[in-house]
Amino acid sequence: MIDHLKSTAVFVEVVRAGQFRAAADRLQMTPSAVSYHVRALEDAVGTPLLYRSTRRFALTDSGAKFLVHAETMLDAAKAGFSEARASDSALSGRLTVSLTTALSHSFVSQRITRFSTTYPNVELHLHYDNRPSDMVSERVDVALRIGQLRDSSLLCRHLWDMPRNLVGHPDFVAKHGPMNVPGDLRGIPWIKFTGLEERRTFIAPDGTRIETSQAGNISVNSIEAMVDLTLTGAGISSPPSHFVEGMISSGSLVECLADYKLTSLPVYTIRHRTAVPDPVVQAFLDKMFDPA
Repeated sequence: MIDHLKSTAVFVEVVRAGQFRAAADRLQMTPSAVSYHVRALEDAVGTPLLYRSTRRFALTDSGAKFLVHAETMLDAAKAGFSEARASDSALSGRLTVSLTTALSHSFVSQRITRFSTTYPNVELHLHYDNRPSDMVSERVDVALRIGQLRDSSLLCRHLWDMPRNLVGHPDFVAKHGPMNVPGDLRGIPWIKFTGLEERRTFIAPDGTRIETSQAGNISVNSIEAMVDLTLTGAGISSPPSHFVEGMISSGSLVECLADYKLTSLPVYTIRHRTAVPDPVVQAFLDKMFDPA
């Protein structure tokens, strides 16, 4: 029976159009293909459904009875599509998102909240982790990561360039300062971030790019730990700006090399390449890129 669902839909369209050629135009098929589906359907039910003449046709008794059920089937299918594409609040399902920990405390959290509020029937699972995730084996629907995409089977889109600040505790800066130009950082301990290169690039006021190495014996895999250790005076660090803006304003941390800018970190959304877009994934990405 499943094999004849398309033929059933073609049959209904023929009856509604009143002509094979008109039905073919509506369905974007050839008249011969339309005739094939009607014949295949008649073979399947074992009885004629239409009486044909050169230019006209008429329903047989069996055809009229079959039409009632065929139209009911199509109407049910349309209703199913409508429900599946229903309003925002009706969108449902499970969505697993993998995020780098550097995105906590950022505007991304606000946009996730807006998504959750708009789509309360979506079961949202957020995994904050700095390791590269295997999106297929771990069944991750969307990933938000720092750095360029390497797997060509996936799709990425640039979301944000995450700014960073070079900061230190006031007592630490006073002890090891002054820190006015990148050359002043030579030999000063850093709180380094595991997985990132142990070099930092600064952009001078005139646009010149200057690289400097990170000294120090502490590496961490957590932005929160990096900031905590910086607050204790263990070294300078370069966390994302949204982690330390308030601390700089309050004086808890001092911005070093204020006339120089650290290169930002590009953040990308990554999703699977599919023939048909997943509406839940698409809705989530729409919220990620909506600043409202």
